[in-house]
Amino acid sequence: MNAGDSAKFQALGHTQILVHGPGYPIIQFLGALLRALDLPVEPWLAMTFTMAALPGALANMIAFLIVERVTRSPLFGIAGALLLGSASLMAVQSTEAEVYPLALAFILSTSFLLILFVESKRKAYFIAACAIYAMSFGNHLMMIMLVPLFLLVTLAHWRSLLHPRIIASVLLAIVLGASQYLYLAYITYDPATAYSEYLPLPPTVTEFLQYITGSYFSGLYGSGLQSTYSSETLLTTLRSAHPWISSPLIIAGLVLFLAGWRRRDAGWRGLAIMLGVTLSFVPFVIWYGAYDIQAFHLPVLGPLLVGATAAVGRWLGRWRLMQLGTALLLIAFGAWRATVMAEGLTARQPIFTELPETIAALVAQAPVEEPLVSMTYNLRMATLYHELLGEMPSARYRVPWRAEEAAVEQDEVAGIVVPTDGEQLLRWIEHRHPELTCRSWALDQPEGTPWPAYAFRCASTADAGSEAGTGDGGE
Repeated sequence: MNAGDSAKFQALGHTQILVHGPGYPIIQFLGALLRALDLPVEPWLAMTFTMAALPGALANMIAFLIVERVTRSPLFGIAGALLLGSASLMAVQSTEAEVYPLALAFILSTSFLLILFVESKRKAYFIAACAIYAMSFGNHLMMIMLVPLFLLVTLAHWRSLLHPRIIASVLLAIVLGASQYLYLAYITYDPATAYSEYLPLPPTVTEFLQYITGSYFSGLYGSGLQSTYSSETLLTTLRSAHPWISSPLIIAGLVLFLAGWRRRDAGWRGLAIMLGVTLSFVPFVIWYGAYDIQAFHLPVLGPLLVGATAAVGRWLGRWRLMQLGTALLLIAFGAWRATVMAEGLTARQPIFTELPETIAALVAQAPVEEPLVSMTYNLRMATLYHELLGEMPSARYRVPWRAEEAAVEQDEVAGIVVPTDGEQLLRWIEHRHPELTCRSWALDQPEGTPWPAYAFRCASTADAGSEAGTGDGGE
């Protein structure tokens, strides 16, 4: 089981909730499907497998098809799929309950259909690419970055594409893609929705529109341009995808693509699509200042690895034995790297084990009934998963920035802080409410609990002296 945002996605396996914006209607639909199936496995496992592992496998399959199509070599196709699947970021994301493997599956599927269209000029491939692209907006709105590429492809083939039937088909695909947010609106106004982190229930139309555009993350918009940190972390992701081989492979692929400018055949145009997809997402990664979320790099890393591998294989196609030998070497490396990543992923330990029992031991020592429990975001979301199943003791669980206001909503200002920031919370209460004096004391916890926990109580200054000797512990 995960923590943080991923734990919220996992909770969809057993309870209908609203996650953070832009809302992810496709993920909501997958959660509803799993709840209807009621599979005999843990909901967090079913959700992770459905929204991450399966799309990751699909992305690897499409990577094989792209590389095989460009190089005309099934062995190089296998190498491309192995190099993508064993890349460190791809392997980790495909085993976490996150939206990025599905985003990559949409990206590569759209790219493959565009490659088929550019190669064959069959309009059905272009319409299919538009349909898949329109559906991808129900997973993540970062897909808007591919619009310029679609416009370029349309301009390059405008004589065959600007026909009423094709335009009508594309518009229909757009309408169907946008309709996913009607399903999200239904969830938003459904009384069965048990939790919403950001959006008040029921919301106004304006609040709903702000939710699906993620406007409350607007502080991150453009902030990545204030330093070189975003570009530096992107380069680190690309270099660390495969030790010793990622950088040389990517550089070689780009050089060979540029070297093939004069012989712009179908294979070269396929490479142009892949590298165009890569460049489409680079501005978003650098512009959006979510420095701590490397998963944003997957839409850049995936197409770039696939395109670079295909470029190398295509260039070696004139020397069949060399192409064969290189493909076998890359397959061997990819298989070894996949084994290493699998061993590392298998060795992971749960972040929060026996969480309901651990929290119950703390709530039992709380100074009041229904205590406020302030906890870090990662822990709070893991707690939410169990809380929605009815497995947590009764308390008011809050993240720190919401615990501050919640602390003074009750007549008795008291509760628990897990695992840190206790002093900050108490100082904030005393600063905003000078009539209160707060004190805290450590709580007993089960052996092996990896984080500290404190109880706190705040009383009026007049009463603080009389409570000092109650024996609750040191400050």
